[in-house]
Amino acid sequence: MSHDWVRSPFVTKINLARAATTTATTLALLGATAPVPALADGGTSAPAVTTGALFNDPTSPDSARTDAIPTHLARLIDGAVPGSDIIISTYVFGSKWVVERLNAAHLRGVNVQVILDSETRRHWEGGPTYDLLAAGLAKKPAGSGDSWVRLCADKQACLAKDPNPADGWPSVNHNKFYLFSRTTGSATATVPVDNVVVQSSANMTTWDRRKSWNDALTVVDNQALYGAYAAYFKRQAEAQADPSKQVSDVLMDTQAGRAKAYFFPRATTDVIVNILSTVDDPVDGKPACHGNDTGHGTTDGRTVIRVAMHGITRPEVARKLWELDDAGCYVDIVYRELDGSVEQILNTPTRYGGIAQHKLDDEAGGTHTATHTKYLLVEGTYKGKNNQKMVFTGSHPYTKSALIGNDEALLKWDDSTDAGHPTASVYDAYRENFRSQRAVADAQNTQP
Repeated sequence: MSHDWVRSPFVTKINLARAATTTATTLALLGATAPVPALADGGTSAPAVTTGALFNDPTSPDSARTDAIPTHLARLIDGAVPGSDIIISTYVFGSKWVVERLNAAHLRGVNVQVILDSETRRHWEGGPTYDLLAAGLAKKPAGSGDSWVRLCADKQACLAKDPNPADGWPSVNHNKFYLFSRTTGSATATVPVDNVVVQSSANMTTWDRRKSWNDALTVVDNQALYGAYAAYFKRQAEAQADPSKQVSDVLMDTQAGRAKAYFFPRATTDVIVNILSTVDDPVDGKPACHGNDTGHGTTDGRTVIRVAMHGITRPEVARKLWELDDAGCYVDIVYRELDGSVEQILNTPTRYGGIAQHKLDDEAGGTHTATHTKYLLVEGTYKGKNNQKMVFTGSHPYTKSALIGNDEALLKWDDSTDAGHPTASVYDAYRENFRSQRAVADAQNTQP
């Protein structure tokens, strides 16, 4: 099992008051917004590579649904053109199927460059696949790519300097991003797309596919975003080779059109608190969290904040979520783990009733699933504007180690509509995924 976060001894209460959508309905909606086509080498024509959201569904009996994320990545790998780059930074890589495709891409002239956390060697799936990948990329026949795979030092991140090596809480490379400088999107497609960034919450393990909920946001043709991720990867590689280049603060935030990248560690600012602090900026003199038009937020125009989060241990984040709910925002959380201080804050009543909480954890075994996503959705007021639709997703859980001790990335996507951008398909897909997770969480917690 792939766990990013040490389990808390604390047990949290479940607030079911705001559950309003059935499992069947939300799963049907999810299927409508994020279909998963068959692999191109299975005979189905491949769609073009486009910006969009993708999710697995661990409750589905259909392997196309559970394996949606590695399938998507495999297609992109198969479509990488000779001379192009595939750049990967991730925590645990345990998919033999995807590794074989990376090795094949290397042999046809693609430059495959991979940084993995040392945990991948200890993982029951990651160890054998690491050996397979290392052996495959070490082959250098004529026409092969400039390829390599490297591990961060044992129980250390590559770039992040451990803030307290004596505390027994190791830093890790917790990233889960994939870059493609040019890919057609499958082995059979012919139209290449440049500067493709895939930011996921998923590790490449069976648990991530079959027992936990994960997402992947793909952004295409965005040179600034691709360049920011590539520059961060370069710093990881340099620090892996020379630990004196490890740092405590990575100030590489990059605005790239509708996208924005944030990188970690951060020693001086809490990025999530900063983001949440822009939600209650007043709009046209209206009270905080109010002033949205019909179709945005609640029926009475209040901002909705949705969080689907593997773990929350930062009381500063919990306090800001509480303040927003108390100000009039509608805060709804699907989570796997909270610690005691966070639980106490989130369970404190607000003027609007309190924060809705839905625990989605596979601890009970059987058919239970867990949330492994790390996303924040804002629908309503943001930075002094109303009717906004924002997605923040990535590898970054709301834990102290993720903030100050890990290599992490967070990707913002502004899906607010305007004359040139009339739909919000990315945001809407995430909202339906949230509703699906929430419905499953509530169903799990009402089982006898």
